[in-house]
Amino acid sequence: MINLHQSVIDLHVINHWQQFSVIIDGAIGAILGSIIGWERDRAGKSAGPRTMALVGSVSAIVVAIGYVMDINARYGDPTRAMHAIITGIGFLGAGLIFTDRRGGIQGVTTAATILATAGMGSAVGLGFQLVGVGFTIIILIVLRSTQFLEVTVRRADRDEERGKPQ
Repeated sequence: MINLHQSVIDLHVINHWQQFSVIIDGAIGAILGSIIGWERDRAGKSAGPRTMALVGSVSAIVVAIGYVMDINARYGDPTRAMHAIITGIGFLGAGLIFTDRRGGIQGVTTAATILATAGMGSAVGLGFQLVGVGFTIIILIVLRSTQFLEVTVRRADRDEERGKPQ
């Protein structure tokens, strides 16, 4: 016979320090996410600091809560939380991708950046704060360096078209 009292999680087991550490992880995820969003905003993209801060913080908090629940109640599982985050981010990212009037696809980089920000937040939530900072730097380098290359290539293409006889 199953004892219902044993299957219910006793929330009083989770001490205040563990709860505070979840909040700290959420704050770190928000700060790092807003830095990523600042870069996107600076590039004139739709998902800016607020969006990326929310993605980073909610990812960190959901995974951290799963981790704390796993430790205290043997009930949570941070990998299941990560799965749910990736699923949700997939829907969010899909809403950002669209076809423009010229038949080109827009929003793929922003959607990928949201996925990367969720990954950064998940790392922070699992206790890998240094990895979160390092990955934020990697994301910024990728976004800045590739944007510079894209602008340079477009400029070279336009210069080449102007120089050709018509």
